[in-house]
Amino acid sequence: MNNDNINTPKQNIPLWKWILELILGSILFAILYGLGMGLLSIPQSAAKCAAMLFAGAVILTIFPLWIKLFEKQWRWDLLTRYAGKNIFCGISIGFLFFVVVAGILYATGCYSAHFASPHWTYILVNLCFYFLVACGEEVIFRGLIFRMIDDRFGLWRALGISALIFGFAHMINPSASIWSSVAIAIEAGVLLGAAYKYTNSLWFPIGIHWAWNFTQGNVFGFAVSGGDIEESILKASLSGPDIITGGSFGPEASIIALLLGSILSAFFLWKILKK
Repeated sequence: MNNDNINTPKQNIPLWKWILELILGSILFAILYGLGMGLLSIPQSAAKCAAMLFAGAVILTIFPLWIKLFEKQWRWDLLTRYAGKNIFCGISIGFLFFVVVAGILYATGCYSAHFASPHWTYILVNLCFYFLVACGEEVIFRGLIFRMIDDRFGLWRALGISALIFGFAHMINPSASIWSSVAIAIEAGVLLGAAYKYTNSLWFPIGIHWAWNFTQGNVFGFAVSGGDIEESILKASLSGPDIITGGSFGPEASIIALLLGSILSAFFLWKILKK
C-alpha cells in the first residue's frame, strides 16, 4: 500500500467558492449517479453491463475536471496513484470483510447456506452495477465531502461529518433505522474515509465498497443495505437476534460488522497518525 504524498494540497479558495463547489458538486454527481442507476432498465444484459461500466467511468472522468474548475489544480493523482495496487487491495479487503462476517455468523449458528445455481448473467450485471454504485458514492462522499472538509478543517471533522452523512443517506433504504444508519456511519463511513486518507487514492475505497456490496449480496446472499437480492451464488438463511444478524436490513446492521469495521478503521487511522 502506498503511503507517500499522503498530505493533499490544501485549498486556498474563498469560503463561498468552497461551499459552492461542495454543494453543486454533490448535486451534479448525485444526478449523474441517478442517471446511471436508470441504466438498469436496459433489457439486454451485455448492453446493461457496458452502460453501467461506462457510467462509472464518466463519473470518475468528470470528477478531476470539476476540481480543476473550482480549485485551479488537476487532481488526476486521486485516480492514477498506484491505481492497480489500490483497487486490488481494496477489493481484497471488501471481499475478506464479508468472508469474516459470514464465517462468524456461521460459527454462531445464525447463518446457513447452500449453492443456489444462480443465473450467472444476473450475477455479472450486479458486479457491474456495484461498480457504478462504488464510483458514484465514493466520488460524492470521499472525493468531495471528506476530501474538501479534510483539506479545510482537518481529518477528524472530515471523518465525523462525512461518515454521518453517508450513514444517514441510507435512511431511505428499505428496513432502515437509526441504528442501521449509525452502524453504516461507523463501520463503513469512517472506514472508507480512513482508507481514502491512508492512500490518497479514490481507487482504494472504491475497491472496498465495490467488493463489500457484491460479496455480501451476490456471493453470500445477504440483504445489501436493506435491499433484497434476487440471485446469489449462495442462498442464505439467517436466524437469531437482530443485533447479531442485522435483521431484515442485513449484516451491515449487525454488531459483528460494526466491530470489524471499527477495528479496520482504527488500523488505518493508526497508520495515518503514525505517518
